[in-house]
Amino acid sequence: MTASPIDLMGDMVAIEQHLREGQRFQAAGLFTVHEWSDHQAISYTALIVLGMDGMLRMGRCWVMEESVSASNLVDSSSLSLG
Repeated sequence: MTASPIDLMGDMVAIEQHLREGQRFQAAGLFTVHEWSDHQAISYTALIVLGMDGMLRMGRCWVMEESVSASNLVDSSSLSLG
């Protein structure tokens, strides 16, 4: 995925709005039990997938930062030895 964090937040807000709309429909009796179950499953799955994607992105950023930090340490230590 190549979406920016802002895009992910927008997606999460849209999914939350969709979930809330479904809750209003359920309260009004417009969903069958099966339809409501499907609606919840889709909404929660989408939120979980986006959350996992966000955690994966954070992990990659941390790995890259650590890699750059380690590279800087090696560069600076070789300069002080030379």
